[in-house]
This record gives sequence, structure tokens and C-alpha cells, in this order.
Amino acid sequence: MAKTRGAPPRRGDESSSQPVERVRPTASARQRRLRREVQEIQEAVVPDVDEEEVPTDDEAQQGDPVDVQAEVYGGGPEDTSVLRTYHRHVALRLWNGEDRGTLKLVSHGRKLTTPVEAYIRDIVVNSGLAPLIDCSHSLVDRGLLSAFAERWHRNTCSFHLSVGEMTITLDDVSSLLHLPVTGHLFSLRTVGKDEANMMLVSLLRVSHAVAFAETEITRGAYVRDLHMVGTFACGASALAFLYENLKDASFHNTRQIAGYLTLLQAWIYEHFPHIVIRQPNSEYEEGETLSKRWAPLRGTGDVAIVRKALDRLTYADVIWMSYEAHRVHRPFHDVSWYRGHITCGSVVFPHLPKRVLRQYGHIQSILPSPHDPFPVSGISDIHYQFLHYEDHLLEDMYRGPQMTIPGECVDDYLRWYHRISHPYLIPSDDRVANPVPRRFPRVDTVGSTSDRVGHVIVIRGLVTHGTETGGLTQEALDMANLGVEGHRTGKPSYRHVYRRRGDRSTQ
Repeated sequence: MAKTRGAPPRRGDESSSQPVERVRPTASARQRRLRREVQEIQEAVVPDVDEEEVPTDDEAQQGDPVDVQAEVYGGGPEDTSVLRTYHRHVALRLWNGEDRGTLKLVSHGRKLTTPVEAYIRDIVVNSGLAPLIDCSHSLVDRGLLSAFAERWHRNTCSFHLSVGEMTITLDDVSSLLHLPVTGHLFSLRTVGKDEANMMLVSLLRVSHAVAFAETEITRGAYVRDLHMVGTFACGASALAFLYENLKDASFHNTRQIAGYLTLLQAWIYEHFPHIVIRQPNSEYEEGETLSKRWAPLRGTGDVAIVRKALDRLTYADVIWMSYEAHRVHRPFHDVSWYRGHITCGSVVFPHLPKRVLRQYGHIQSILPSPHDPFPVSGISDIHYQFLHYEDHLLEDMYRGPQMTIPGECVDDYLRWYHRISHPYLIPSDDRVANPVPRRFPRVDTVGSTSDRVGHVIVIRGLVTHGTETGGLTQEALDMANLGVEGHRTGKPSYRHVYRRRGDRSTQ
């Protein structure tokens, strides 16, 4: 397949005074952009600062502010050592009352519903990309995706929610799209016009005239032989590409979002069923990609309503581990624990499973500030590390114990998280803090029947200990337990007393 780059209007062209499409960068510009991306990641992930270079308090007072915590933001963060680009983030403007509205979505889901010719379909099947033909969403919710884009942060590659951080991982891509997540990271090479013409004719079976006309209006071409795509970790590169588009959409002056939005919408459908409107897809069959399980509804959600729902999000509203029943069809792959960088061409982003341990079934711990220190090198080294991902997995000692209740985290995690993040986007004076999930014993180890019922009620998030509702529920369960025990032992109980009173009233 060929991907061509458009050329800018020539000087003196009469049409140059009219609005033109954005000029795509040249090869030299892409190289400069790549160097900037790698440098930014190095600064964010591995701060290279010597102790001698840190100014003293007197020096800081004499010069410009250098302390990352000097800036105070309403609603957080108090400590900006993690979210270093928060001053440019849309969340800051939203908190101050500047609403950019709903983003324009650049999605090509409808195009994938076009029938594919047999000879091209065979190539796509061999490439491992066949699931995309049938699972792409033709409808995407602008309000829903816009609200989640407001929560994304490039510094952590995660969504910052009221319950902590969550993100789209390699395991999500594997389960939702069934794309390969191991192999070579995707890359492109520049070819000349003559070679591009030959590849267009042989691969796409277009005429020489069509191929020549296409390359004549471009400045070279990017071409990749589809017969080789089967060796690539297309899922990892698709994830890096989505990270890139979420990063762009998180800035206030951005008005649109692109990328493979089916992945983002399907991820939201699986993890946040209580804040979205979804309906089962009647054409879905067990074992197919999970992105096909739900059929999007026609229409656009209100970004303000979704934004408010995310501010009120509770642990019971989140499904932390959505794919357990699907593991028989798509087993968990060790590469999902990969701790390093993923790329899509010149786009480079870190994959950080330690920030979202609850999505892996483990208790979330407090993270070192600002980030986990792993080295960043050139693109070729990143490709080599991912190809040998077994040597770059998150160690068992950092994964911690497994969760016993959904959303479980260490005691001080939320306190730390509120310091380095902005869990809410809408100012409110009567907001109640989200209670921290408590650890409870397994259901089969709880003694009485009513205790088991109470255990299940709390785990499912129906009530919370320490609240008025929780106290009334516990009192009712205690009464029920007393009645059951009295029935077993023959001792007086509330149940027996109630019956005797009823008997006397009928006499």
C-alpha cells in the first residue's frame, strides 16, 4: 500500500491565495520532529539534572521561578513534578470556565465497511489486520470521546480520573482488536517516484497512468509491502498512534481528534458501562473481537453531561478487569507487562503498566516521582528492546499483591494522587471525597449467610462503610443474622417475636 505526502502550492500560483490543506512535513522535518520527541521523553522520564545545577533558595528568589511546585492551580495539581505540561492542558481552562466544546472527530470507520476484493482480502488476512475489516465502529460519539480526551495527559500516557489513573494498554489492544502485539514495531521508508510507481502498480493493481499521476503531485512516497506486515506488532504501533492523537487533543487550542477511534470508544464501553449508552450487537459471536460486542447508537452525547459523570465516577462504576471471560479466546500475553517505549514511525511514547496496576488485577501502589527511570535511546534501540520484550517486563516485585476487591490501592495512594493530579474538572463546594476501597475476606471464608450477603453488597459498591446507608444496611443484616441463628438454635429471635405478635393480633 502507498501513503503519499501532499506538496505545498507553488509560488506564483493563482490558487495560492486561497485556503489550502495543511502541508505535511518533509523528511528533514520529520527527523527534526523525531529528535524533539525523543528529547521530550528523555526530559519527562529521566530527568538529567545534577545536584550542583539545582539553584539554592536565594538564587531562586533572585531569578525566574524554577520550582515546579511554585505555580498553584485551582483544583490541582499541587505538585507539578509529574504533569509538567499542565499549564497548556485543556483541564486548566475548563476549571477556569473556558469550555472549548465538543471536538471534531476524524474517523474512517465507515470506509472499512466497503467490500474488499478477494485478492486484497487475502493479503490483509495474512498481515494479521483482518479483524479491522469487521470490528470498526461506523458511528463514534463525539461528546463521549471529547470528555475522555480532556482527561488525557501526555506526561503519564493515562487518563486522570476521580478514582485514579487508567489507560489503554497492550492487553486492551489485543483483547479489543485481536491485533498482534509482538514482533517488529511499525516503520516506513522513503522511496523514489519510480519505485513507488512500480509498487503501486504491482500491489494495488492500478494503471501506470494512475500511479504516475499520484506520485507526480507528491514529494516522494512512503510504501510498505503488505506481505511483510504480518511480522509487525501492529497493535503496539496502533496504540502509540492513538497516544499521539490523544496528546494533541488534550491541549486547549485543539479542535479535533484523529486516530483509530474505534479502539478508544470500545475501551470506554468495556470499562465504563454506567456512564455510556450502549446496546448489544446482534451480529456478535462469541470469540470475535470485543470491539464488536457493542453497537454504537446514532447521535452525539453531550460532553458537559459526560464530563459531570466522570467527576462523579466511583469505584463501582468501573470494570477494572473486563476480559476475564474472553481469555479462552484471547489469552493474556506477557508483553502486556512490557515497560518501555512503543513507536509508530517517528511517534514515540512510553508504555507504563505500573501506573495502572489495577487493570492487571493488582493493588495500585504509589509511584516514584516524576516517573519510572528507564533509559531512552534511538529508534533502532527501541525497536530492538521491544523485539526482545522478555528482558523489559515489569518485575514481579513492582507488580505487588493481587486485588481482593475492585479498585483496591494502598492506603496513601489517593492522597498522593490528589497532590499530583486534578481529579475533577468542574469546581464544586459540596463534593464528597471518593471513599477508598477496603479489603475484605473472600466470600467463602465469611461465617454466616447474612455476613456473606453483606460482604457481596459492599464489594459490588452498593453501599459504603461509614455512611448512613452503610449503617442502616449493616443493622438490617445484623437483625437478619440474629433471626437465622435463633431459628437454628431454638433461641428467641426477632423473627420468632414478630410471629408471636402476629398470632396475638389474630386471636
